[in-house]
Amino acid sequence: MHTKPFKVRHPATVLTATALLVAVTSAPAHAGPPAAQCGDTVTSDLSLSSDLHCNGPGFVVKAGDVVLNLNGHSITGSGTGTGISVIDQARVHVRNGRISHFDRGVLFVGSIDSELVDLSLTDNSGHNVQTAESSTNFKLTDCKIRRGDVEIDTTSGLTATHSEFSQAGIQFNLTSRSSNISGSTFVDSPIGYWTNANNGSLTGNTLIRSGVSLREADNLTVSGNTFEQGYVRVLNGSSNTTITDNRFSDGDRAVFVQQALSSSNLRIVRNRFTGNQIGVDASDVFVGMEDGITVSGNTFTDNAVAGILLDSPAAHSPYWVRIERNVLKSNGKSSGGRVDSAGRPVDDGIHVNVPANSPVEITGNITRANADYGIEAVPGSVTDGGGNVSHGDPSGCLGVFCA
Repeated sequence: MHTKPFKVRHPATVLTATALLVAVTSAPAHAGPPAAQCGDTVTSDLSLSSDLHCNGPGFVVKAGDVVLNLNGHSITGSGTGTGISVIDQARVHVRNGRISHFDRGVLFVGSIDSELVDLSLTDNSGHNVQTAESSTNFKLTDCKIRRGDVEIDTTSGLTATHSEFSQAGIQFNLTSRSSNISGSTFVDSPIGYWTNANNGSLTGNTLIRSGVSLREADNLTVSGNTFEQGYVRVLNGSSNTTITDNRFSDGDRAVFVQQALSSSNLRIVRNRFTGNQIGVDASDVFVGMEDGITVSGNTFTDNAVAGILLDSPAAHSPYWVRIERNVLKSNGKSSGGRVDSAGRPVDDGIHVNVPANSPVEITGNITRANADYGIEAVPGSVTDGGGNVSHGDPSGCLGVFCA
């Protein structure tokens, strides 16, 4: 019988294999990148794994197409520095966390198509957010901004949506144009449009003890918002402002025109004014407006002093005002003894005190159960466009005919 020879492995081969096995099993696991630290420069996507407490700056982003995900964590400062700086980069997205107690929470300089998403920015003493130096297409989405404002300088194309602001207004400065704020809530948080902050829109927001002011800013649309103890204030040099389909309640002067020289084409249309002191107040200063004011299709109810007040006794440059197709009910019943500049009581639906033959036209308004007059104007001072109706106003109308 043939027997196959038995082969014995070379001892060196066995030893080498054993040594390799020991080397593989005893090698340490790969440690991965070091944890992020305050002051780091970010050049690629980064996700935090823990909270950070910084004595100086947080992160500086120096690359585009970067996502900085705070991953639910906090970056907390000591009152100085900037939490996150983005300098001359494009498409940087910062999301999902909290940034607080820096001088500036987030700073974008010369940055394009960048976004803050699902962030809480609180108690950053200089600004919670600041953009500057020709940044464009900046988005603020689903954020909570508290106790520290948002400063938008030389920026085109801000979009803020579904965010909450508390003691943290937004200020548009220095040719910051084409902004869109929608679906957000402002509490004790004013919004300002200043010096060529043109082409803005404020749509579908809730403003509580908050308001909108504009000076030297054109083409602003304020539409479909709810103002509770809020206001819109129009100052010098602002043209083509449209205030439409809003609700104003329980405020002082809901819409007022103040020192509005060189302003033009203010349209106040289809709003509801309820329980304010005065619905629309253009006293003493509206007459400098070059292309005038249209107050049309609004409803004024239970405003304490008056629905509409125009008190401009001095002659000024040419202007026009049209008050047309408004409904005014139960205004002037808590006027507190308010008088106009001629000493006449202000407690009416519409109260007008302007010079003789002023280009103010009053047309097609319906007044009902106001405290004194439905419409009161100095005879010979306004144009009666006809179609005005008074129901149950104790003194009827003066200066125009009311059926």
